[in-house]
This record gives sequence, structure tokens and C-alpha cells, in this order.
Amino acid sequence: MPASISDRAAAAPGELTQLRLLIELSALRKLANRGLADDELALVRKLADDTMRPARAGDVTGYLRADTVFHLRLLELAGDPAVSGIAPLLLAPEQPSPPGPEEPRHLMTREAREHRDLAGLLADGSVSAVDHLVRRHLFRLSDAKPAYASPPGRLTCMGA
Repeated sequence: MPASISDRAAAAPGELTQLRLLIELSALRKLANRGLADDELALVRKLADDTMRPARAGDVTGYLRADTVFHLRLLELAGDPAVSGIAPLLLAPEQPSPPGPEEPRHLMTREAREHRDLAGLLADGSVSAVDHLVRRHLFRLSDAKPAYASPPGRLTCMGA
């Protein structure tokens, strides 16, 4: 029987990050190349702001939900139905583990700021800057393992 995405994420979080990079980088490059319409930009900025509120409040569950919506909507805006169909499997939020020794609020706030930065870069059409920011943002999945990450075997959207 094939391994589920969650099982693979537990075994090798770096592989999950690589899969997300393949999917998200391509979609976001496409968005940056074509630019965002005014209504799309307004939506992306609103969704980025929606991640900031729970981040500042230290609301891990609220942040993970808002983060997932942010990333899914960006992928939908790219216009590839196959990517939009696969993305929920990679970004599905789970219940977080209790916070560890590092305060999750500042980690979530940093990631929420990156969402705001990403909205601006997409609006400017800065493809290389989008690429750099998304790589840094997603590599925290495998490198940092923030305190608000779900326990092994559970799939999360971590800035995403």
C-alpha cells in the first residue's frame, strides 16, 4: 500500500518541502509574470492581513487556518486546476501541538509579514524576489520545525 502524504511528511519533511516548492514556486512565478489585477491584489493583501491577526494574538489554530487559505487562494489565482486540486492535500491544517520553549507568536508573526511581502512582490512582478521569498518561507518546514508545528505524522501548513 502506498504511503500517505502525512506518512511521507513524517518520514522526510524535506521531501514535503521540495514538493511544495515545485508546486508553489511555479504557480507564484506565473502570477508574478502576469501580474495581479486590482481585485486580486486586494484579496491577496486581505488574506495576508488575515494571517497577521491570529499570529499577533498567538492563536496557532487560527493562524494555521488563515495561512492555509492564503496559500490555497494564491494557487487558485495561478489558474491551474490540477495544482488547485492537489494543494489542499499538502496544506491541510492539523491541530497544533502545545507550544514549545520558543514563543510561537513571533514565529507566526514573521511568517505573516512574509505573506504581506509576497503580496507586494507579486504586485510588482518581481519574479526573482518572489522565488527567493517563497524558498525561504517554505524551507522553515524542514529546517526550523517551529514550536507550533504538529507532531510527527501530521501534515501542517507552516508558512506555507
